Amino acid sequence: MKKTMILLCGMLLVSGLYSSANKMTIDINVGAITDQNLTFPPDLWSAGAELDIPLGKVLMLSPEAIFYGYKFEFKDFLFCPAVILNVTFSNFFAGGGVTKFFYLGSGTFTPLSDDFFMKVNAGLMSESLKITLYVITPFSDQAFKDFAVGLTLGFRL
Repeated sequence: MKKTMILLCGMLLVSGLYSSANKMTIDINVGAITDQNLTFPPDLWSAGAELDIPLGKVLMLSPEAIFYGYKFEFKDFLFCPAVILNVTFSNFFAGGGVTKFFYLGSGTFTPLSDDFFMKVNAGLMSESLKITLYVITPFSDQAFKDFAVGLTLGFRL
């Protein structure tokens, strides 16, 4: 866990220095996530932040931190840091990366598993809004057989 956080901080530092001439944006987002059966209403809601760092003209590195909560009971949360590399085409973006789940509640902060998960996303962005559809699935032979689907609406600062 310490190695992951150090790696994320290092990537943010290097990327921030590189893109000081490019326009980085911060997104604050809210959304929902459901299982592969697309059951509605979804039981998990999300709130998070994302930093979009342009890497040239078509690539964008997007480290993010998302909290997932069950219904609207503010007792236990899942914390999911992720790093995603996106390809951008005008207002459209698509990409993939890795995420990890941590349980946050009852005074504990523990990883749910030693495994990292694949996160694939696509969406549309404007100067002030960002809509993202994503899939989280394990890195295994169950990839895209056992997955969760999420949708977020981000407000770009």
